[in-house]
Amino acid sequence: MAAVPSPRSSRVEIGTREMALWTLVNIEAALADIREVRRHVRGDHKRRLDEVAVILGVIGAEAKATYAIPEAEAAKFVQANRTVRD
Repeated sequence: MAAVPSPRSSRVEIGTREMALWTLVNIEAALADIREVRRHVRGDHKRRLDEVAVILGVIGAEAKATYAIPEAEAAKFVQANRTVRD
């Protein structure tokens, strides 16, 4: 699994709009990892991964709502900062 660029390396302040955008990047990376792992498990494990994916989706929606981040802006930022996956 490839590492996602950390906003901490560029000293992004906690509780800012930029940190919320980096949170969305990290959520996207985590969801991609969950989708990959989900392909290789069965039963209760899939259900638990689905629950985690729902929780991450709620966190992302809350971050967008809190900082009034439009969907287009969020998608553009995630696309620009997505790392290349193997």
